[in-house]
Amino acid sequence: MRARTTSAELADVVLWRDTTLRRNDKTSWQARQATGLWLTDSHPTVRSDALQIVSELVANVIQHVPGGRRRDWVKVRLGFGDGFVRLEVIDPGAPEPEPRFVPRQLGPMEESGRGLGIVARLSADCGTHVTEEGHRVVWADIAANMP
Repeated sequence: MRARTTSAELADVVLWRDTTLRRNDKTSWQARQATGLWLTDSHPTVRSDALQIVSELVANVIQHVPGGRRRDWVKVRLGFGDGFVRLEVIDPGAPEPEPRFVPRQLGPMEESGRGLGIVARLSADCGTHVTEEGHRVVWADIAANMP
């Protein structure tokens, strides 16, 4: 697995579904529900990994991306490539540096800081880029070639 901070090859991905959710205490649950429905017929491991990844990425938006007027949304997209499923979480953008997919050294009692490491471990490839509008896209490819 390698984490990239550049735009992924979108020509290789066929967009299948997307939804824009209002940021609130149910956003992660709603993102999981949508992703689960979109992957109903997928291999159970692909579905399970996608649900964990979308939970981690949406939680990062809720925790780290400032809200406010015209910033109370998060978009979830799911697409298919040759042998992989692409999951993207798009947010209004943040002034903080690029997300890091390498897990930090955490103490056993720390409750945050593990999410992007989990995303990196569950995905075949992942990365981030910023759109021309200033929105951040964090994406993860999940291998769909299951026995």
